[in-house]
Amino acid sequence: MQSPHTPDERRAKLEAVRELARRQEHDAAQELLQAQDVGYTSKIFVQALFPYRQVEGNTYSIESGNSSISIVSFNGVPYGKYPRLIMAYIITRAVENAGRLKEGKIDEAEARRIPLGHSMSHFLKAIGIELRANGGKRGNVTLLRKQIKRLASSVITVQSDDGVHARGSNTQVLDDWNLWFDPRDPNQGSFMESELVLTSKFFQYVAESPIPIDLNVLRQLSKPRSMDIYIWLTLKQYWLAKNNRDAYTFTWEMMAANFATKALDSNDARQNFRKEIKKSIRDILTVWPDAGITADTTGVTVTKTATSIRQRPPKPQLD
Repeated sequence: MQSPHTPDERRAKLEAVRELARRQEHDAAQELLQAQDVGYTSKIFVQALFPYRQVEGNTYSIESGNSSISIVSFNGVPYGKYPRLIMAYIITRAVENAGRLKEGKIDEAEARRIPLGHSMSHFLKAIGIELRANGGKRGNVTLLRKQIKRLASSVITVQSDDGVHARGSNTQVLDDWNLWFDPRDPNQGSFMESELVLTSKFFQYVAESPIPIDLNVLRQLSKPRSMDIYIWLTLKQYWLAKNNRDAYTFTWEMMAANFATKALDSNDARQNFRKEIKKSIRDILTVWPDAGITADTTGVTVTKTATSIRQRPPKPQLD
């Protein structure tokens, strides 16, 4: 008896299903870009947690006084702008899921699942990056895939030791990850959706104390240092409002504690650091003119102004 479907018919139906998935992914990415003016990040990223350039080895640490924060990843330390955009996406989705979890619409396992879509090109669009150079060695598809893998194997350690009391905490970012992205064909849709599964500890951490940010501003800041300063500035604007202050000057020593990526043990090193911070401030003022931030010989002054976010969404609380 002849099969009701010939091989050609089966191939045509398969391609039709793939095309439908591609169209749905494209529509979803566009909706995400339009709806996600308001996103979230976490206080753990209000400093240069990720290095600005690639570093040797699998460990990166920032020390400030008796405290330090380190990141270890067996796939290499995440660096540059991509992990910052990826983490903003992850945390925003986690906060949304936390709200649905509290409403009883999903369970905790579903809340920790962060879908990345069925194709790499659509995920690039979702985080605000235009596809270029496809899967070549320096193409952003290849770089993005590497950065996701670096984040996937990351463990963050926060610790302090004053000589009497030593304390610390390790936080693994992900429990599992499944990537079905092919850099050779980033537009190719997969039947299996790529996903990241957050650890329970990291999910609780980022969902309970999120910092609202304007994702459009973050995406327009192409330099990672400028992205870090923007997140820091957003938090400081909330701090000024909460404490009923009109302005506050953060000394260069205070700025170095958050953003210096190496020891400022010479006058040239200190001058170069200040120049880089001032460049980042100019970048921010280009996309957020009313940011209320200036720099002089004393330090960086933040003056209370409206945040870059047009409306602040309600913060979901976890029980």
